[in-house]
Amino acid sequence: MNYTHILVAIDLSPSSQAVIDKAVALAKSNKCKLSFVYVEADSVVLAPKEKLSLENDLKELAGKVDYPVTEFLAVVGDLHVKLSGLVKEMGVDLVVCGHHHKLLSRLFSSVPKVANAVDADLLVVYLDE
Repeated sequence: MNYTHILVAIDLSPSSQAVIDKAVALAKSNKCKLSFVYVEADSVVLAPKEKLSLENDLKELAGKVDYPVTEFLAVVGDLHVKLSGLVKEMGVDLVVCGHHHKLLSRLFSSVPKVANAVDADLLVVYLDE
């Protein structure tokens, strides 16, 4: 399948690099647009300084890959709701995110919610600690 726009959901942990690497490989093979997003689920609002800091963190991660990243977004809300809105708003046809195989992740995983909410293909990258 050929993709035109890949959105990468990043949690800014060290394991984010594995998610980025998969997304970059797919973007290269499809020669498509690549965007990064960080979704803050534990806050109601991001202060302008916080938002700028998070966007700069995303840009720093993008600087480590050899493919252009066109958009850097830091948003607040439920992951599945925000990703669903961004997919529609930005014309995204593939969302790439990571998943840790830990007990809490198994009990409270957001992956099923994301899979049911986004109108795009979803690639879930297994993250080994």
